[in-house]
Amino acid sequence: MITINYQMFGTKGFQLRLRLYQDGETKFINVTKMLKGAIQKKHWNQKKQLFIPSCPFSDENNAILVQFRQKFDEMAINWTGSVFGMIAAMETATEPVRKALTVSEFIQYVVDQLNKNKHADGSGKGSFENYLKCDKRLQEFCKAKKIKYSKLLITEINAAFVNNVFEWVERARKGTGMCYVSKILHSLIMKADKEGYLKAEDFKKCNWFKKPSSSSQKFHTLTEEQCQKFTTLDLSSISKSPLNELYRDFCLFILYTGQSACDAIALRYSDIKKIGGISHFVFNRRKIAEKQAVPCSVPINTELDRIMLRWKRLAKDGYIFPIRNKEKLKTQTTNNGDIKHFIGNLNNWLKKVGKALGCSFPLHTYTFRHTAITHYISKGVPVIYVSNMMGTSIENCEKIYYNNQGDVASRNKVLAAMKF
Repeated sequence: MITINYQMFGTKGFQLRLRLYQDGETKFINVTKMLKGAIQKKHWNQKKQLFIPSCPFSDENNAILVQFRQKFDEMAINWTGSVFGMIAAMETATEPVRKALTVSEFIQYVVDQLNKNKHADGSGKGSFENYLKCDKRLQEFCKAKKIKYSKLLITEINAAFVNNVFEWVERARKGTGMCYVSKILHSLIMKADKEGYLKAEDFKKCNWFKKPSSSSQKFHTLTEEQCQKFTTLDLSSISKSPLNELYRDFCLFILYTGQSACDAIALRYSDIKKIGGISHFVFNRRKIAEKQAVPCSVPINTELDRIMLRWKRLAKDGYIFPIRNKEKLKTQTTNNGDIKHFIGNLNNWLKKVGKALGCSFPLHTYTFRHTAITHYISKGVPVIYVSNMMGTSIENCEKIYYNNQGDVASRNKVLAAMKF
């Protein structure tokens, strides 16, 4: 009788395999790549052969394991031969032929799958708009090349086709959109590989667009003098927007918490918890919620209390700021359209404010997050505490967010120490 069960293996991170054993003969099948989320060893219950509830996507991953194992269990019931004989018999068994989707149909399939993933507030996770934009670019490319796009199957895509698309973007569109076209095409190929339509290996040598390894934006932080000036700036002399004070308080909120703009917009009063007698915002970042093992924990000071009290009367449905509400979530036509709209308008407003502050760079919402991280590290807050507050790694704090050129406090310590 063949014994079948799952077991962890290896020493680097979580690895899971299906084990088939009979009379000293063993066959292992690695199932790690089938699973979703940042799974850790502590999430697996070997005795019960399932993931515990705290595991990312626990229900979905458990269902994947049950479905994958079922065909082996059914085959083993009446099997009298060896383990390897059973595996060979299963591999040679005929499978039903699947109808290949067109490229456009496959893109719509991907969009439908993305729209099924939701945040706790009902808004979509991630964004599908670039897939639809890429669909239009491919349609335009095929028209220029006299290819019937409506008939083009996903299985007909190859490396030459991908490189021809890139050449067309460079020539016909002068490179406009190359970043998202390359990114989405790569994503589609990876998903088509997973669905069995294509082999990702065949596309490794394509001329994929690569962003610069380091961002010039990492050096863009505000000085303490600019931060202080921002708090007292006469906004009416810069902008006639009725949202002047909301924009300023929102940016100050990010400056104190170090949050990304989308996390601050989605923040609720239900995210406030007492830790050691002090109120904290305790939350998972929207972009990495499934991968984040430890929630962000940001202590709330009197200035944050002031900002919250000021906007509580106008805010709805438990949100900190009067930006997002249930009605908007129900009626907006694009994923997180309210967030994108607010941040877009805010960044336009910040261009004017940046000039008034004497910034030598375009001021954006992320500048306040970079400034917060640099400020806390310069004041001696341990980088591991800062990384937890900000929901990012220590490596990202050092390589992306921290600006040593803007760390005046540490510079002054160095100058004072230059005595021998």
